[in-house]
Amino acid sequence: MALPDLAAIVGGAPDGILLPKTTSAADAVLLDHYLSALEVREGVRANSIRILPVATETAPALFNLGGFAGCSDRLWGMTWGAEDLSAALGASTNRDEDGELEFTYKMARSLCLLAAVAAGIEPIDTVYTNFKDSEGLFRESQAARRAGFTGKVAIHPDQVEPINRAFTHSAEDIAYARRVVEAFSAGVGTVALDGKMLDMPHLKQARRVLASAEARKF
Repeated sequence: MALPDLAAIVGGAPDGILLPKTTSAADAVLLDHYLSALEVREGVRANSIRILPVATETAPALFNLGGFAGCSDRLWGMTWGAEDLSAALGASTNRDEDGELEFTYKMARSLCLLAAVAAGIEPIDTVYTNFKDSEGLFRESQAARRAGFTGKVAIHPDQVEPINRAFTHSAEDIAYARRVVEAFSAGVGTVALDGKMLDMPHLKQARRVLASAEARKF
């Protein structure tokens, strides 16, 4: 049922397509082929429409997450989902008695993060379904950022601001990152800063913060 929908919308030159219920990278490759043909038909710039698969909504998908690397130049990121996965598994809920995700769904989240980083694409955290709870969304978005995710899926316009706020580094974060980079400017492998020993992982993280801050200027 995807092809008629794609045929109807590609002429509008969307930035990207969210690809749900994938089982493997082959789904992204097939979508790539559809988009390539439709871009030509509609006069849309070639390879301009990106793909964001929801990569954990079926049981087979969890065994195939390592296959996305290099499958398509259109692959922009990867996100995950717990709702459809629990339905696919026949579970009555994906939460435990304390309201936390069960282990299977935490594992899906972690595997999505690892697979996206391994593929060199953006790891995007899943939806926060209570769109009226902006503070809860903000806290969950902050936790996602700490874990390594670079964004979060929104399901309502009101969610955009809390998500952007959570994923925007503070002035203090940026200032500290600059200090870390400066501390390594002599080319050494380990430095001391504010009484703490820092090595290459800290430098890499500082550079990520500065790159993210620079990208947000545009």
